[in-house]
Amino acid sequence: MTQRKRRVLELGVGMALILSVVLTFAAARREQVAARVRAHTIRLHVLANSDTVEDQLLKLQVRDAILAALPDSVRAAETPDQAVAALRRSLPALRYAANQALRRAHSIQNAAVRLETFDFAARDYGTFALPGGAYTALRVELGAAQGHNWFCVLYPSLCVAGAAADYPTEAENQLVFGRYEVRFALLDAWRGR
Repeated sequence: MTQRKRRVLELGVGMALILSVVLTFAAARREQVAARVRAHTIRLHVLANSDTVEDQLLKLQVRDAILAALPDSVRAAETPDQAVAALRRSLPALRYAANQALRRAHSIQNAAVRLETFDFAARDYGTFALPGGAYTALRVELGAAQGHNWFCVLYPSLCVAGAAADYPTEAENQLVFGRYEVRFALLDAWRGR
């Protein structure tokens, strides 16, 4: 092997090593942001009894009843822990509201309402997206809970009046879901970028 070929090979191996380190750090940063978003988000998840039109409409009536019954302490919470505590205290009232909505619609179904950790797929809401993974969720199961679901973000309140439209921030959203452009910092600095 000539000296020139050896240097080109060494340069290629060195660049590949640098690229792998940069991509590893980028992936780690992306996961850190995604984990932070999951830890600071509480979701509302309403599962319909079935996929019939009647059950899907009933699901929306129960959703509206749950959102109307949310105590102000959930909306006013300054931390996810405060929101979880407020939701735990209000579980009986939320269960009652869901079942009252079912009764008003002359349904014999019952609602199961609980606050637990559930896995969700990544979701694009149009103005922002949420990474997939385990979230704390207020889960409302109607009847057999075999139908399509409806969900939103309770904390920070994105599915109730007065929702904060800047969560996660645009920069965080781009970091988690945006397209990546691989560039070399030294080359960018040399080019004046």
